[in-house]
Amino acid sequence: MSAYTLQKLIRAINSDPAVRARFVEAPEALVGEWALSEEERTALVSRDYGALYRLGVHGLLLRPFSILHDLPEQSYLEMIRGRAS
Repeated sequence: MSAYTLQKLIRAINSDPAVRARFVEAPEALVGEWALSEEERTALVSRDYGALYRLGVHGLLLRPFSILHDLPEQSYLEMIRGRAS
């Protein structure tokens, strides 16, 4: 598991329009290029915010990532608190 690499990829998705477009078009392909565990890949591709948070993704990266995918704040908070999936 590499929280650093996972966070680095999420930062790239958040800040680089070309990386973001690749993630939207073919998330499995993009994620497969990075040295992530299967658990990290699955959480990122499925946009499982609760799992990403538990895997060590900082909220200052995770919340903007969730906003890019139109997740309301209340849903995001419930997910990272483990109250919803």
